[in-house]
Amino acid sequence: MKTRSKSRGFTLPELLITLGIVAIILSVAVPSITNMVMDNRLVSQLNAVMTDVHLARSEAVKRDVRVIMCRSADPNLNSPTCGGSTQNWSTGYLIFTGEDGNNTYQATDTLIRRGQPAQEGVNLRTTPTWNNNLQINPNGTLNEGSTAILALCDNRGEAHGRQITVPLTGIPRMYSSDILDCTP
Repeated sequence: MKTRSKSRGFTLPELLITLGIVAIILSVAVPSITNMVMDNRLVSQLNAVMTDVHLARSEAVKRDVRVIMCRSADPNLNSPTCGGSTQNWSTGYLIFTGEDGNNTYQATDTLIRRGQPAQEGVNLRTTPTWNNNLQINPNGTLNEGSTAILALCDNRGEAHGRQITVPLTGIPRMYSSDILDCTP
């Protein structure tokens, strides 16, 4: 009596159906994961900037001096300077005490923090009020003429953007749904 051995494995139709189901699942999951990663980049950057604005405000009150947050083309240099492209804070920023009365960082100022460049794909743009620097008075109020706004966006546009506003009271607020413009 001959016994037949059963072969183990998939038939061609079974394999094709399985691959089709995997392809459908991946086509739905990959865009969702991509959006989640991009959202996390924006939120991470938003939290870093919000933390630094709060730090600048608390240091101004604690030290009883004006504290300045200025954009910098390269905050990681040994002797960093304020500057960079107009209204673009994506390259980083400095937070320092402005005891000498000018609005630029000099060796005599106390450097509090170096804000790192924005994460890949995230752009930080400001209004003209917050263009070169954000000045915070010793009482925690803003030393500007009006509310300062910073927009954080990626290539998905305003619908996914975030915004930080700092009114004259100096208390920053964040907005995360349908901001008005990615270039305030």
